[in-house]
Amino acid sequence: MNVTLKNLTLTTVLLAFSASAYASGAFAENSGQYWETSLLMNQAMDEGAAPETRDVAVNTLLSNIESYQASIGNKGPYEDNLKARIKAIDSIWSLGEIGDPKLMSKLSKFYSEADDVIKMNLLISMGKLKRNTKAGPYLFTIATDPRETEVVRSVAFEMLEHIGYPSTVVNITRSEPGIAKADLIYTGGITGTISGWFSPDLPIGHAGLFVGTEVKNGKISVIIADCVPDNFKPGGVRNIYSWNNFTHHFMYPYYGNRTTPVKPTPAQRDQLAALALSMGTRGLTYSDTHMSQKGPLKFDCVGYTEFLYESVGINPTEDSYETGTGWPLTPWEQFISVKPQTRPASAIIIPQPQVTAPSQGIITSVFGSLTNHFGSKAVEIPEVGTDIAPQQAD
Repeated sequence: MNVTLKNLTLTTVLLAFSASAYASGAFAENSGQYWETSLLMNQAMDEGAAPETRDVAVNTLLSNIESYQASIGNKGPYEDNLKARIKAIDSIWSLGEIGDPKLMSKLSKFYSEADDVIKMNLLISMGKLKRNTKAGPYLFTIATDPRETEVVRSVAFEMLEHIGYPSTVVNITRSEPGIAKADLIYTGGITGTISGWFSPDLPIGHAGLFVGTEVKNGKISVIIADCVPDNFKPGGVRNIYSWNNFTHHFMYPYYGNRTTPVKPTPAQRDQLAALALSMGTRGLTYSDTHMSQKGPLKFDCVGYTEFLYESVGINPTEDSYETGTGWPLTPWEQFISVKPQTRPASAIIIPQPQVTAPSQGIITSVFGSLTNHFGSKAVEIPEVGTDIAPQQAD
């Protein structure tokens, strides 16, 4: 795209949409979304529409996921089917927003055939389903299973907390991280929701840096470095410890992790993570004008990640994208300039519907450890009924 035209277009966008509206969520509600999947989501949630019309929208979203998982080549680098993959991720997110607990059976069926990025989105959607009594035991199984990666488990722990289900575990068994330290990670955002003139299939609007995972208070949590408008809480250049913060309270899907064509060495990854953690404590702020994307005192999200990588001698995006005026570089442009870091679908098969939740014995054992540690009255053991499995898929 012509750089001058691009800057004029982006400047117009900045005048039309304020960061404060984005932070408050008003933007997502009032602006109208250009994604096909969001239109289907709105149709499914329209209580004034006929039930048949709403059912068609839900079934189309489910079909988007089924088509992706059945497509040839979806188990390898997902550039082979990026459009279908993005549509599947958006559809998973939309099903969570719809909130029908009957969708739990469909989401759990998809889980057994998913890679980590798809799994993480499925778990978020399960946790967002309204009045869903089956999500807690299912999420607990994932959170405590060392065969799953720690990033997947961190999402499960987070969603357990989101729905108020007991999730603290003593002596957690660690597992592999699932994302390489200092990989770039992506979610939606203000750029993504209005980037139809770029590509309607890639609503990528926010970039960050994966720093790692940690065990704290009996849970596995994620550590992320990013930069957001100063009126966010927390705002500016920050270190955060939840996917909830990174996705702006699950307002947008999680689109995965990527790396530069020349991958950072282990030493460079350590440097990137250490620098990000240090910068997140300095009170550095967000660039509302986007004319100082890469600092040194003000940044925007993609400029911050570029600054971090360039500080160790790696440039994620060609300099031709960066003109120094207006808003020269978008997360979408960085997203397509870097390479996917996907893991194949795991060998683990999540328990079938009749055994999707931990048994009473497992939960009693875990909570028995808690009561031994904190006293017999510290924790009440949750009772697990027999009707805990998701409904069979149609």
